[in-house]
Amino acid sequence: IIAIFFVKIFGFGPLAGVLTLIVASTSFISKMIAEDVENMPPGQLEAIRATGASFPQMLVYCISPNSLPRFLGVSIYRLDANIRHSTVVGIVGAGGIGQVLAATFSRYDYDFSLAILITIVSLVFAGEFFSSWVRGYLR
Repeated sequence: IIAIFFVKIFGFGPLAGVLTLIVASTSFISKMIAEDVENMPPGQLEAIRATGASFPQMLVYCISPNSLPRFLGVSIYRLDANIRHSTVVGIVGAGGIGQVLAATFSRYDYDFSLAILITIVSLVFAGEFFSSWVRGYLR
């Protein structure tokens, strides 16, 4: 729905697709980090507050270290999901590889369609490999 909204505003093309993925990713990451901050144990915040720390100091010394691993994990997940979503967003007219894929199917150019599908699967596989490597490194 967001992609259709941006296609109506900016027309067909990659700008609508990029904006769609930015809005969807930002809202998802923000929601996950907000829930992580809300579920933090209050003891650490109270200890930092008891030392007379200001709000920016609480962010740097308490909230950021607790939410950074979750932020990195969710960001990697969204990067991986955006690779997959870019195809779907392109099919509705927001540019990118999905639009090229839809055009090749409409022209019955199945050999080029297969090449695009193999490329998409390869990108998803590379994203999964990168994601598992970074998550293993963070543990």
